[in-house]
Amino acid sequence: MIKLFRNIRKKLVAEGKTTNYLKYAIGEIFLVVIGILIALQVNNWNERRKQNIQKDLIVQSLIRDLKMDTLMIDQTLNILKQDTTQVFGFIKQMSNDHVTIDTLINIARFKFDPKVHVAVSFNNNTLKSLLSTGNLNILDKWLQDEILQLDVMHEDNISRTQLNLRTYVDQVISFERKYPLGDYGNISPHSKLAEAIWEKAQFEELGTYLNGLLAIRNVTNIYAIGQLNGIQEKTKEILLQFSDKQSKQ
Repeated sequence: MIKLFRNIRKKLVAEGKTTNYLKYAIGEIFLVVIGILIALQVNNWNERRKQNIQKDLIVQSLIRDLKMDTLMIDQTLNILKQDTTQVFGFIKQMSNDHVTIDTLINIARFKFDPKVHVAVSFNNNTLKSLLSTGNLNILDKWLQDEILQLDVMHEDNISRTQLNLRTYVDQVISFERKYPLGDYGNISPHSKLAEAIWEKAQFEELGTYLNGLLAIRNVTNIYAIGQLNGIQEKTKEILLQFSDKQSKQ
């Protein structure tokens, strides 16, 4: 094609047809410009297509993460609510006017499980990858805003949980310096040594220790339930928006 254009130019120059040559030159330039624009358009279209494919993959990954979180949060909330009900039951027994030292020992020695279940690991690998690579802006603006708000809620939950857990662990350690709780790492609550320790338990002292332990456990659970309910609501709201937008496409 280039050789053909060159031959045409030579022929026009040789024949002295300057006007026709200029018209031809302008037409040739126009064709080159059109060709460049078409090539750019094709390249832009191809880049948009690649970006849309990448965006769809990211969105699907986000949806999977969010759905996994809803299941995990539901399970954790069920455990926390059951635990809170049990803790309130212990507090109710201790608040009864007929409470005795045997009541307190029975709760602390055999019924109360010091292990907590408030720590949650959110499925946010997709979001963290987007933030670290700077690809967050590939998503629609509404989605960027929503998942960033959700990420803030995740971080708030993690920091609050860590703070409450440190306080709770300190309370457990303080209790176990005096009385052995029935958890892993302690002597068996049915052992001879445990029997000897519990025989010397004093009503007011044990009541003070146990009340402090149950109180911080209760606070830890209630904070976790409140935050996780908010996160669950936000997560489901984002999933609903995904569903609505997909149905309109």
